[in-house]
Amino acid sequence: MKIRISNVKGISSLDFEVPSSGVWIMTGLNGSGKSTVLAALYRIRYSYAFQQFFRTSPLANRVDLYDEASITYEINGHSVTYKYGGQRWRATPRDNSTILRNFPYSAISYLEANSERIEPFADEITHNRLRDASDDVKDFLVMVLADNKWNNLKFINTRRGRGNEAFLIPYRPGQGHPYKYYSEKSFSLGELCILRLATRLSKIQNDGLVLIDEIEMALHPQAQVRLLEKLRTVSQAKNTTIIFSTYSASIIKTAGRRQLIHLVNDGSNTIEVIRNPYPAQILGEIAFDDELGADFIFFVEDKQAKMLLEQMIQEYLAVANPNINYQPLCKIAPVGGYVQVLEFVNGSSQIFPSYVRRIAFLDEDVKTESLQSAQQRNDRRLLDLFARSQRILNYLPCTPEMGVVDMIEGGHMRVEIRNCFPGHAVNFDRLTQSADYRALNSQKPRDLAKKKVSNMVEKVSQATGMDDVQIRRILYRAYTKHRYGNAIGDLRALLGPIFNAG
Repeated sequence: MKIRISNVKGISSLDFEVPSSGVWIMTGLNGSGKSTVLAALYRIRYSYAFQQFFRTSPLANRVDLYDEASITYEINGHSVTYKYGGQRWRATPRDNSTILRNFPYSAISYLEANSERIEPFADEITHNRLRDASDDVKDFLVMVLADNKWNNLKFINTRRGRGNEAFLIPYRPGQGHPYKYYSEKSFSLGELCILRLATRLSKIQNDGLVLIDEIEMALHPQAQVRLLEKLRTVSQAKNTTIIFSTYSASIIKTAGRRQLIHLVNDGSNTIEVIRNPYPAQILGEIAFDDELGADFIFFVEDKQAKMLLEQMIQEYLAVANPNINYQPLCKIAPVGGYVQVLEFVNGSSQIFPSYVRRIAFLDEDVKTESLQSAQQRNDRRLLDLFARSQRILNYLPCTPEMGVVDMIEGGHMRVEIRNCFPGHAVNFDRLTQSADYRALNSQKPRDLAKKKVSNMVEKVSQATGMDDVQIRRILYRAYTKHRYGNAIGDLRALLGPIFNAG
């Protein structure tokens, strides 16, 4: 299922493959087409979507026109294109307009962040007319807003309003006093948005499509994360596809990579739809909210590199700048493969204030293998990328997992590592001699090292109850002590020029 958008609201071209059921986070800069995509999806079941979202201006015959605009829907090898014909959007070929019925959605619901509310007349509010809100609605509000007051949510059917449910929370100012009420007028914008979302989701049919446009904007970051978790629960229970447009760094960081859809303008108003992007790439473009206050931002390839570099920086600062009150604030962002790291660090100069220093740290095998290979092939694009990055490019002392495996299989740091698991008989010599560990194999040394570390971490987790990240941090801390314990000068030589630059 695909939608092709051409010459709509300054977008020359945008091809969007409609995702399957689940929660999908769509993001991108202003003007990258998020709202346009949502409107095009809404049109599948709502015939007035274009009139609502692509409004023309009556002021002049050259303002807000869609003369060259088209939106094409493709499914099961068939397609229909809608073009603006002066008064409405017409299907071409006309007979194919029925293919929209083939999209597998029982219904489509579109939700925007707004303050719409229904306030009842005074004579409508009588206690015997109040009804309990549904458990689904109350549970949704309690979880997302973290406030048990929503367990007492009521509603009445009014004589007016779009829909006719007006919500209230009754309370008694004192024992024996008559009930009083907080109406929707007293709710915050964030509470109203989540109330609207909860009521709509409680009524959505199975196999539906829900389109949400920046509803999180009035929510605290913790509530934004809880909202994402609740949407996942609803999606699974109702086999629903939920597409959520957002700028929220909290949501982008919390969502898994596979849930992310990034819309990027290539500079010529052609929008590239990037699936499975790294969060750091998105956050670098739209804000990097909390990272803007950092003194140093380090870009690395993956989470293992991040954990190793964290330990190296802590070890260096403990020696070179032991007063924690005067240590610099550092952020480490995993970006992707080494090419993505170099591209990102070269293209991010306009994102951060001038006082924020940007540094790339690549795995050691990039220098010993990838760079040498590019030189042998005379790959001008890659060599130019390395050359442009030279001033801010550094290398870790190893490929993270390979460094850990070499340390453990070499019999180093045995006592130090064992002391990190007090109360547990953790013996890495025995782990590395086990049959399943020795049976691990791969033609690529790095892949083999990853398998070995995963095997060790899983066994230690079973024995200690500690989680994967805790154990890996212990191993990378041990590796840092092993590598630099008697060679702190090497660590100073690597990190000193970065932290001491004027």
